Amino acid sequence: MRTHIKVVALVNLLLSGLGLLKAVGFLFGGVLSSVFSGSIIGMVVGTVASTVFAVIFAGISLFGVIASLGLLNNQQWSRFTIVAISILRLLNWPFGTVFGAYSLWVLLNAESKSVFDSHIG
Repeated sequence: MRTHIKVVALVNLLLSGLGLLKAVGFLFGGVLSSVFSGSIIGMVVGTVASTVFAVIFAGISLFGVIASLGLLNNQQWSRFTIVAISILRLLNWPFGTVFGAYSLWVLLNAESKSVFDSHIG
């Protein structure tokens, strides 16, 4: 089960890194397209909306990066954080759904729980 936990941690690290890139894309793409919209209202609304989406994606992704690093070190708190992130990943059809389900299966397994419990004690 330790191998599955490492796979979950590494793939979550990769997906969270891509999420940070997505946040940067939302920020720059949204702001640039808003500026060139030709409307003051469009510029303001587009800039605010793209900034909000960028902050949301960056926040979730940053939690994912930190929790993935904790998962590689068998930290109990990271297991719960990755479970929460995996539930959010279920909404990202099709790959996020498959990987989110796999992550939940690995991290909610009784054998995985014993791996994390043995690390504490």
